Amino acid sequence: MKANAAVNTVEPQQRRAIATRAALLAAVEKIVAEEGIAAVTTTRVASETDVAVGTIYRYFADREAMLLAAYDETVGRVIGICHDALEELPEDAAVEKAARHLLAIYLTAAEAIPAHAGLLAAMRSLRPIAVDQPANQDRIIIELIAPFFQHLMPATAVDPLRLRLMSNVLGTLVDLYLVMPMGGDRDALREEIEAHLVFMLGRAA
Repeated sequence: MKANAAVNTVEPQQRRAIATRAALLAAVEKIVAEEGIAAVTTTRVASETDVAVGTIYRYFADREAMLLAAYDETVGRVIGICHDALEELPEDAAVEKAARHLLAIYLTAAEAIPAHAGLLAAMRSLRPIAVDQPANQDRIIIELIAPFFQHLMPATAVDPLRLRLMSNVLGTLVDLYLVMPMGGDRDALREEIEAHLVFMLGRAA
């Protein structure tokens, strides 16, 4: 009986931990969206979530780690939206049109998250590009770019290095677009992203 009781306490504890971590990240997003990155402190997040400051350090090494985790969380949501949209595309869809469609969905989904641009800017100042690659860049390759080829260009065997180059080049341009103020330069950059996207698809075919 004692063994069973011990086992039964594990899942609720895990659920509470997951819920607490999610609440902390949601508080970070809220603060960034309303007041900016500078307003994010462990004390402020603790106050917003009604937890002790010490509790935050059970989940994150420091403020920077908390900001990076919040950014990764927003990227995960955007990737999920795009992945669902990809699965809905017919297998005989025109490749270029489908790619532009998914790019538009990615940008729209990212811009719909009020804190995303601020967290993105913070991420780029905290995390070197080389360090970011194994995290979100690999995730984009696995969940978006590789499935895109598998779904719409199944006969195309794309070299892993080319997949990584596509992810890095397009990811960098998209990040620049998302942090750029509204205006003519932003529209021009959007055209450049689409041009690079089409070019790289042509090179992979």
